[in-house]
Amino acid sequence: MIETLLSSPYFIWPISIILAAFLFSLAVFIHELGHFLVARALGLRADVFSIGFGPALWKRNLCGTEIRLSAIPFGGYVSLPQLDPEGMKQIQGEHGETLPPATPWKRILVALAGPLGNVVLAIICAATISLFAPIDATGESTLIGYVAKDSSGWAAGLRQGDKILAVNQEAVSSWSAFQTECFLSGSTNDVVQITYQREEEIITTTAVLDTKISETDAIYGIGGLLPGPLNLGVLETIEGSPAALAGLQPGDIILTVDNKPFTTFEQLTERPATMTPVRLTIQRKKSLYDIEIMPSSTLGKNGKPQVGVVLTFFGRPRFQWMAERGIIEQLKADSNSILRILKALTAPRNDGERGRAAKGLGGPIMIFGLFIQVIQTGIWTSLGFLRLICVNLAVLNLLPLPVLDGGHILFALYALLRRKEPNAKVISTITYLFSILLIGVMIWFLFSDVRRFILQYL
Repeated sequence: MIETLLSSPYFIWPISIILAAFLFSLAVFIHELGHFLVARALGLRADVFSIGFGPALWKRNLCGTEIRLSAIPFGGYVSLPQLDPEGMKQIQGEHGETLPPATPWKRILVALAGPLGNVVLAIICAATISLFAPIDATGESTLIGYVAKDSSGWAAGLRQGDKILAVNQEAVSSWSAFQTECFLSGSTNDVVQITYQREEEIITTTAVLDTKISETDAIYGIGGLLPGPLNLGVLETIEGSPAALAGLQPGDIILTVDNKPFTTFEQLTERPATMTPVRLTIQRKKSLYDIEIMPSSTLGKNGKPQVGVVLTFFGRPRFQWMAERGIIEQLKADSNSILRILKALTAPRNDGERGRAAKGLGGPIMIFGLFIQVIQTGIWTSLGFLRLICVNLAVLNLLPLPVLDGGHILFALYALLRRKEPNAKVISTITYLFSILLIGVMIWFLFSDVRRFILQYL
């Protein structure tokens, strides 16, 4: 009964939304908790601890700090008037009396504590995955599992079993990274340089970008390629067909056809004109079976013999954030993914890379929507995605921009090195301008996320 409820779409979607909201808020909470705990430990005043922005849905005073749950859950803040009085004015207006600013070294420690909180949570997630996740829950490579004939991948000389090493001399270690580099390199009919390994040989070739990977954005890739390792098998059998009568079942993995490895659909769909039996070795769960099928000429087009089976690919879902197993490797991969996008935005390697990188970005709505879908794939991928979010929050908040933690650190370092505070009017103006810029960016993300949703679902 319980298993039936859990598998019901009427049950799993509400639970997924609740869990996504909880885990997303946890990433924000741990960040703000870092600021709060260090500030209080250093004797600074904390007026408000808010998860979310906007009007408070619930609030309570605790030891001189107003704890809030606010209406807009995508974010949060701690009001620390001695750390960033100007920034707090921009966020929540005037709040209480003016207090002398904290010393520079205290401001640096408090600003660092937020990203550090995210790093700690990320390490916990990474350690949990590394120590307890099943072996097949992690690990990803750039091994090609299938190449369709008459595709740009096939024309480039790529074949099943090849391992992609680099795109335009940018090294890639996962299929997600390979797709990202193709996406950043151009659009349809643009040419990219691919370096790959075939057995012991390293080969460099060129390939045309021609496949629209996303239905909602101009994100292009090399056509005809699927990641490996990949198994080909049975999606369904036609009722009354030779395959059905021989006992072939949906979910069966076909290992060999006529004693040869089953690597292309054509081995079954394009049978010789002569009516000869087809000998299959299949895997059903953990058992192997040998099956012999006599094709029927009444099933195929133009009288060609067919066995009456619909084929498909079997392989586990692949996620960028589950590519690594080691704790350090997981955190490094997460950091590299965000740094690669930042590099494309600030120092693009080719024309159009900055624009493509910007189009690939998503805001809180897109991230939250993706989180809902990820939760339905299992606990390990959910922990991995939470880890990725935490690393991204840590890296982005350390950027030396006003309003962000990195901006606070930059101003505090200035005061520490120059032994005097920056001009208050200059800081106020810069903070105000960046607050407007941040609001503009959030509106753009909102518009982009809503557009994606409309194009995808409506």
